[in-house]
Amino acid sequence: MSLISRLVLVLLIIGALASCASPGSIVPNATTADELLKKLGNPTDKRADPQGGEFWEYAYGPEGTETWLFGVDGGRMVRSATQLLTQERLNQVVPGVTTEAQVRELLGKPRHITRFREETAWEWRVYLIHTKGLYVVRFGRDGLATGTNVLIDMTTDSKDRGSSK
Repeated sequence: MSLISRLVLVLLIIGALASCASPGSIVPNATTADELLKKLGNPTDKRADPQGGEFWEYAYGPEGTETWLFGVDGGRMVRSATQLLTQERLNQVVPGVTTEAQVRELLGKPRHITRFREETAWEWRVYLIHTKGLYVVRFGRDGLATGTNVLIDMTTDSKDRGSSK
């Protein structure tokens, strides 16, 4: 086998292994919790599901643009897989209405929290249409969202624009 053939084979194997370790490779109702742990490692957060079981969160920050939430039932079977950082979910944050707890449930763990005198700002790195940026939610002392901002990442070059991570 030539050196080029070996190199191609190694690259194919690495590519196959990498695709197995992506959140997209987790299939609800077919993947067990043990398989999830083996493929993705320990979650960044676990919380109880009021309907039973748990939610396991995998936040790919601070530089990643995805946060996945997997519903795991009492029998340790993955029942749901949800990408949290979508435009639809970002649009559900309503100033004056949405609480910190609701934002945490909607978007997962923020990549960074900044505390100011009158406000607190939470941020997530997100993939927007054709570019990356920061989504920021500001909260007042009462824990209600006071506003949102989207800051476009001007350092993203054209190679990154098609990537979702």
